[in-house]
Amino acid sequence: MSWQDWIPVPNLVRQAWDATKLAVATRAIKKERALVLAQKNQVEKTFKRKEAIKEVKRLFEKGDYEGVARAVLPEVVVDKSFDLVEFWWKVWDIYWIFVLLRIVFTFIPSSSGYIHPDEYFQSVEVVVGDALELETYRTWEFNVSTPLRSPSLPFALYGLPLTALKYVNWYINFNCGFNILGPYIIQLIPRITMLIMSFSVDFMIYQVCKLYKHSYNQCLTTLASSYIMLIYSTKTFSNTLELFLSSLLLYLVAHTMKRTDETVYLQELVQNSYKQADTVRDKVNIQKKRKLIPPHDFKYIIPIGLICAVGFFNRPTFVFFAFAPLFFWFQRGISTNSMFTPFQIFNFRIALMIPIILVTGSILILTDSLYFGELTLHKLWHLTMDWSDWKNAPFNFIMYNLVPGNLASHGAHPHYTHLLVNLPILLGPLAPIFVITVINWFCDILYLQWKDKPGVRTIFSLTLFSAILPIICLSLVKHQEARFLLPILPCVILMCAHKLRWKMNGWRPLLTLWYAFNILAAVWFGFIHQAGVLPIQRHISRLDHGNVPYVNLVYSHTYMPPRFPLMQPKIIGGETNLPYCNNQKTKYLVHDLGSSELSYVHNRLLALISRGDYIFKKQNKSMHTLLIIPTHLLQPFHHLVKNSLHIHLLHSHGPHVSVEALGKFEPMYWDGDGEVTTMSVVFGAIYSLQQFSLSVLNVTMGHVSTVEMGQLDNKS
Repeated sequence: MSWQDWIPVPNLVRQAWDATKLAVATRAIKKERALVLAQKNQVEKTFKRKEAIKEVKRLFEKGDYEGVARAVLPEVVVDKSFDLVEFWWKVWDIYWIFVLLRIVFTFIPSSSGYIHPDEYFQSVEVVVGDALELETYRTWEFNVSTPLRSPSLPFALYGLPLTALKYVNWYINFNCGFNILGPYIIQLIPRITMLIMSFSVDFMIYQVCKLYKHSYNQCLTTLASSYIMLIYSTKTFSNTLELFLSSLLLYLVAHTMKRTDETVYLQELVQNSYKQADTVRDKVNIQKKRKLIPPHDFKYIIPIGLICAVGFFNRPTFVFFAFAPLFFWFQRGISTNSMFTPFQIFNFRIALMIPIILVTGSILILTDSLYFGELTLHKLWHLTMDWSDWKNAPFNFIMYNLVPGNLASHGAHPHYTHLLVNLPILLGPLAPIFVITVINWFCDILYLQWKDKPGVRTIFSLTLFSAILPIICLSLVKHQEARFLLPILPCVILMCAHKLRWKMNGWRPLLTLWYAFNILAAVWFGFIHQAGVLPIQRHISRLDHGNVPYVNLVYSHTYMPPRFPLMQPKIIGGETNLPYCNNQKTKYLVHDLGSSELSYVHNRLLALISRGDYIFKKQNKSMHTLLIIPTHLLQPFHHLVKNSLHIHLLHSHGPHVSVEALGKFEPMYWDGDGEVTTMSVVFGAIYSLQQFSLSVLNVTMGHVSTVEMGQLDNKS
């Protein structure tokens, strides 16, 4: 700084002069830019003349819509719009369309497909009952003595928002007089939680692709278009939570592998430079650079340990999905140049991981034990608890499944079920591509020359082993369901998404087949399969039963119905009224008859109605009986009951298909004369479609013969 800078007046004058020159230069640049834009767009000149409208009309008739847009709108707006369109369709392809579908499928009430009872009875049914004080059905997995399910994670995910919403509803009801809580909202809150968590899978896939320069456009589009993400990812399965945790673990391990490779390369580079340095100063400078290299040995050890512990308590089968990623995390970056031997580094990482998992597991055991009630804070404070007060749900789960008879009671399957049946059900055309990819990789390992063999410490190997090891381990278990394989989806997408883009004469048959398969599967599992159960439950909760003390709900040929949509208080007629319950004084008695024969359903209805008449005579308490049954079974049921029961249709909901009852469906494609015509086929198809619904009927006693009563007595 010179001495002139200390004099204030010349300094200000010089700054003002510089500012003036900058303003002149800026004005000149803007003028030149405007001239260039005017030359590029002749329509702007036309607007200054009277023929502007004619010019715009000419461009419109010519089909030059871009020219019309540039004539009407500023140039910057048009350019940015075209950039946005290019970004939407070229960069992200149709990914956002499938994301929008995922959101829409979550919120619309008609998306009521019922995939499996575990969707509700392993989480939502129990959580809703405790959070909102409703009467629900607690399965044997939540028994107090030896529980098989940990309630901590479901309560953290679903119980907290439902409890908060309960108090918000009380406040709104007290001040405004209406309720925001209802069966649909209660069902929606857990699904919104799962929807938010489902985007973690997309984000992890995107991050892995960015790390390893993979095509995230292809992977994200393939992932989002899978019906697993469209339907399963917003369902409250413990397997879906396992999918989220597995994808997060996969990303953390892939990230640490990448950073470890970079760090090891830098360390070797610095070490070589240090050996080649001639002077002490150079060695000191190199040593300073060595200190700038970030550590990598224990990167993400805490979140990985937390994920493993939480995943194990969610489902102990998480061990199968976490084994390969953990092994890759333990062995990454091991080399002979380290001050420790490879075996020591491997063991150090395991030794530091174990306490994190144990501490997290101990906290979850504590919260589970407090939930089941035998362990109390008073016992903890005075140290008076015993071993039976502590509830170790994962241990009980493992011990239960080690008994062959227990697994057989849930259904025994051949060992090849996962490979030949469940993989195609989940992945469709991607399943054979995945199997062929795995076979090719192992053939390359066995038969190629050593220098040409694929690497076993790569991201591809990580995804491959993270997918095939769970399939192998779960195939050793006799009970096999398709949803058990949900967590392998991110690995399969990363390995095989690009192979769906195979072209034949400019056409992509595999990709077309993939989209068709997933659209059909999403419609089936999201809108048709057992899709009437929950809407019928919601309808029953809205019915005015006139303060009838008891209502029998008899379900035939449906999945086990959740109880929470009925909105029945735990305490009937208690002092505390729940404002969101419509029938405060009515107790619903649910009779789930499964796929029992219609004759058994008939006898059960006769017994229930007779019991209701007896109670009315003795205690003057009424009892109504409702039958919930697929519509296409009504006609054979009418033929069976004849005049013994009076049946009145209250409501039906479609579409609804019970696969277990399809064997009793009889389509009608002939007219009254027994001939098949075009019109009879059309009307028969319409009639058949109407039969794919679920009906709720009010059933009362008719004229029962002595023979029927005798048969009823023999049955009882």
